[in-house]
Amino acid sequence: MENTEATTQYVSLANKYRPQKFEDMVGQESISKTLRNALTSGRIAHAYLFYGPRGCGKTTTARILAKALNCTGAGTDKPTAEPCGKCPQCMEIAQSADLDVLELDAASNTQVEKVREAIIDTVALASTRDRFKVFILDEVHMLSTSSFNALLKTIEEPPAHVVFILATTEKHKVPATIVSRCQTFRFRPITTEEIITHLLDLAGAENIDLTPAAAKIIAKNAGGAMRDALTLMDRAIAYSGNKIDEKLVGEMLGLTPEELIGNAVRALVQKDNAALHQVFDTLKAEGFDANSFLKDLKNALGDLFYFALGQGEEPFEGAKQVIEGVSAGFLAQLSRKTNKIIEEVKFSDNALISAEVGMFTVMDSCLDIEGFVRRLEALERSGAVSSGPFVPPARQTGAVQKPAVRSAPSSALKAAAPKPEERPFASASFEKPSFAKPAPQAAAPQTAAKPAFTPTPAAEKITSAAPQDDAPALNTAISNRQIWDKMLKHFEKSPFVYDVMTNCSVTFGEGEWTLGFPAGKEFYQIPAQNKLADLEASAKQISGRVIKFKLNSAPAAEAAFPAAKRASAHAGKPAAVKQSADSNRNVISNEEPFVNGNFAADIEPSAYTAAQDTPEELKEILEVIPGELLA
Repeated sequence: MENTEATTQYVSLANKYRPQKFEDMVGQESISKTLRNALTSGRIAHAYLFYGPRGCGKTTTARILAKALNCTGAGTDKPTAEPCGKCPQCMEIAQSADLDVLELDAASNTQVEKVREAIIDTVALASTRDRFKVFILDEVHMLSTSSFNALLKTIEEPPAHVVFILATTEKHKVPATIVSRCQTFRFRPITTEEIITHLLDLAGAENIDLTPAAAKIIAKNAGGAMRDALTLMDRAIAYSGNKIDEKLVGEMLGLTPEELIGNAVRALVQKDNAALHQVFDTLKAEGFDANSFLKDLKNALGDLFYFALGQGEEPFEGAKQVIEGVSAGFLAQLSRKTNKIIEEVKFSDNALISAEVGMFTVMDSCLDIEGFVRRLEALERSGAVSSGPFVPPARQTGAVQKPAVRSAPSSALKAAAPKPEERPFASASFEKPSFAKPAPQAAAPQTAAKPAFTPTPAAEKITSAAPQDDAPALNTAISNRQIWDKMLKHFEKSPFVYDVMTNCSVTFGEGEWTLGFPAGKEFYQIPAQNKLADLEASAKQISGRVIKFKLNSAPAAEAAFPAAKRASAHAGKPAAVKQSADSNRNVISNEEPFVNGNFAADIEPSAYTAAQDTPEELKEILEVIPGELLA
């Protein structure tokens, strides 16, 4: 039985709606305008190079240019900017059947023999019918180096009736000698908005019910290529018929639901481990592809980055709440590291587990440093500014306590301050002693006693600042502290003196400064006694006044022992502390019987006679460690 039904072969949308004129081109208006003006003015180059991403119209523009060069529908014997599309030349070029317009795939003709056979040997021959002989070389970057060298002279000086049009997606692989002989045109990716508009117009011509949301999904997945968008449109029509919405397109493309993407982004931003794990549980239960999910998540984070900068629209519902208090740089970190996870998951034998582990790593490693700094600056700006006198902070090995300024009366502060002899010395060593003002000693009602300053212990907290009426005494303390700091700088190259100064506490008086040593550092009294003269000389040189130094005869460490157990001080020597074995056992563990004794008190400088030729270095050592120089 003879089939009388006329059968027509299906033509894809990309071929059916391929532009046939310059004005039909989408997204390449500048190139279309340049070529049309060149055709109108007769300024036709002998070689053109079109480069740009795939599917953006390079080959289509080459065919339209070939039509414009050879069109005879305008009734003139010269090129036209508006090819008619109806003359034999236009129709044959549209079908790739014109003998004088040769389209060559450079990827299939890389050898120099084929280039010589197809181009070099035929370029000198006159055209069969058309006005110009046009060679369109697609993917020209695939030619070998020998082929480029063979083609070089021909492109530089072709016959007057020959035009070369080279098209490539990778211009950097084309030799500079070829590029310099061509007029180059860069084809840009087509924007999402332009693709959406074109798809909606095409759907109207095809009687397809395409929703704008579905068109947006197709356009975003086309990657700036109109040909890819039309191919996806073909798939959507085959999948859902004449009614296409965003849900059907998402199912067709295997896209992750927007709600799930939003939950994943919130979990990453808020560092919510349970919520992120729940997202991957849903992916596993619903059978979503891990690679597709990661790509959708990366794109959502990128869109959220632009949205945080004030560009674009919300990538998902609730995005405004997600970016509150989060910097755009943090979102950029998440997007970049997610892209690295995509590369790792490609080679994994269990993509879903690898994706989850990778995203937990991304969540833990990304920190919103910019957001932290902003919050700290806001806290700093909102903090109250003190108007009281300046109190120098203690430089200690422990945490620095910030003094809190209170408006307590001066009398209350004086009454609460401990006496200098009752204040314990610092147990930790420090670089430079710091000083806090104690209460003045009792005196006549009308006369204020001179303040004494002792170092603030490492564990002691400063809870209040000096009131306004004590400012002169505080300034004196600061001046004394500055003198002491300069003395420290002066003795930096004298290790014995510098070691004493950095391990003692100082009480400033009017003309006499007292050095004290905390428990466990009494052995510094011996070198300190020998260096008092050097300290006094340095203080006079720096301050210009006479300052006497003496050692504290009753260190704070003695306060823990009965007075009967204290040894009397030697004349001109620091007091030695005698401790019983029972007291030592309370301090030192019984597990170390050989070090239970405290021998520091037994160390006294002994007299010795140094030889006249004793080196200076040995003299300094003998001043610290008592002994005799034996010949």
